[in-house]
Amino acid sequence: MTLSRRAFFRSALGAAGIGGLGALLGPAEATAAPSAATITPEVKVEWLGHGSFLLESRQGRRILIDPWLSTNPMCPGRYRKNGGFGKVDLILWTHGHVDHFMLTDAKALVSDYAPKIIAPWELNFFIKSEIPEADCGTFTLGNKGSSADIDGIRVTMVEAFHSAGAQLTGFEGTNRFVGEAVGYILEFENGLRVYHAGDTSLMADMKLVIADYYKPDVAILPIGGVFTMGPEEAAYACGMIRPRVVIPEHYGTFPVLEPDCERFRKFIAQHAAEVSVLELTPGQTARI
Repeated sequence: MTLSRRAFFRSALGAAGIGGLGALLGPAEATAAPSAATITPEVKVEWLGHGSFLLESRQGRRILIDPWLSTNPMCPGRYRKNGGFGKVDLILWTHGHVDHFMLTDAKALVSDYAPKIIAPWELNFFIKSEIPEADCGTFTLGNKGSSADIDGIRVTMVEAFHSAGAQLTGFEGTNRFVGEAVGYILEFENGLRVYHAGDTSLMADMKLVIADYYKPDVAILPIGGVFTMGPEEAAYACGMIRPRVVIPEHYGTFPVLEPDCERFRKFIAQHAAEVSVLELTPGQTARI
């Protein structure tokens, strides 16, 4: 019998269930006990706090998404130091807000790792103007709806409903428009698809485009409210997207945001009970 990619991952991840997903987690990193129904873990995911993530493929490709490091109160200390990541192959930025893109962090990352960079069209040009040596993929993947194979990982830029601008001197700085906000679909070497929504509200694309066309296995969604979806909207989004696993993010950073995942889990039970919640703490790595 031949299984589709989505059916394969649903059966494999479904065998773990919520309890099994918990077994994937430890203070730093752990792997699930092997069984005939599980797959070999190939993608590592580490939350760096707020909207920042580090993903690593089985081939060792290391991808940063929205790396906000130096002033992120939740970012692990080891990543605030020069060279703390060891290597970075690719950086994806979803938009220019200072809690996702900070120019001083970007300069340090380019200097330390010379990564490939993908960002919305205007933000790409802004980065290049401020960091001439940056390897910006403006003509590789420059706008929503486009996909590109980057070192064996297929990256697609998708819609997000959110404002966008860069505060060059911090939260009190002058705002400069640097392109619309976006999200990303990443398809790894083993076929696993991860959707990082970026900062967004609920939108019809979550059903009509993300779920029906891209069919992600894992969704990374903001739940904090105020600036993005809150816990109930994010749970409802899970019902639209239908991932096997959801990783909540963009919460707990500031007092104004949702402090934890408690209400999100309650709303998941109402709106998307079939979706497993993979709750990480900053600096904790899971294998998916």
